[in-house]
Amino acid sequence: MTVVPAADAFLRYVRFGWDQAELTTRTYAGHVALYLCWCARTGRDWRTAAQDLGLFTVWLKYGTPEATGIERPVVGRGVVMAGPGTEPYRQPGRIGNVLTGVRQFLLHAITAKSVPSEVLVQLYEVAEDWDLPEEARGEGMSYRLKARHRVQVPRKRRDRATDAEAVALFMACHNARDRFIVLLLARAGLRRGTAAGLRREDIREGFLAIWSVLLR
Repeated sequence: MTVVPAADAFLRYVRFGWDQAELTTRTYAGHVALYLCWCARTGRDWRTAAQDLGLFTVWLKYGTPEATGIERPVVGRGVVMAGPGTEPYRQPGRIGNVLTGVRQFLLHAITAKSVPSEVLVQLYEVAEDWDLPEEARGEGMSYRLKARHRVQVPRKRRDRATDAEAVALFMACHNARDRFIVLLLARAGLRRGTAAGLRREDIREGFLAIWSVLLR
């Protein structure tokens, strides 16, 4: 469990620089740990391994906990990984989130001069903005940075809880705090981590914003 200074600095930046919740920081930590583990297992330098993120994607997709976990395999026992044609261990959405976390980690390391600047070209390519919504485009011909390594995430219809299920869960609560959390998640559509990171001032400002709209 060796501390990697660049990863430690990035996670401090996520927690205190971006002011993200502890659960969000923990998620980023898991993404970075997977990347560093892959580099260690495959003999790559994490500072320059971005050129092989395609292989990292395959490793994530089919790697079991024995192959991708923190614990190293037992000496003398090779770990054989299944490949295309077998059931993937991680779904595209999960892999996409890991790639996003790794890109943010490497971008922070580039800014901190811990990683060569040319790694940026390995992470992103320059693309036109024609595929963006009209309101997101600039005037005339403009360009943007587009991630080189991506996974196709199938769009699924969310299985939303019915009003009856939300009410049943609300009635099962034993205190006002739990009832508030149920109502917040059911009506505001916040994610679990976002709701857990709310502060008193956030709730007060939200009520003031709603009240100002009602008074118009």
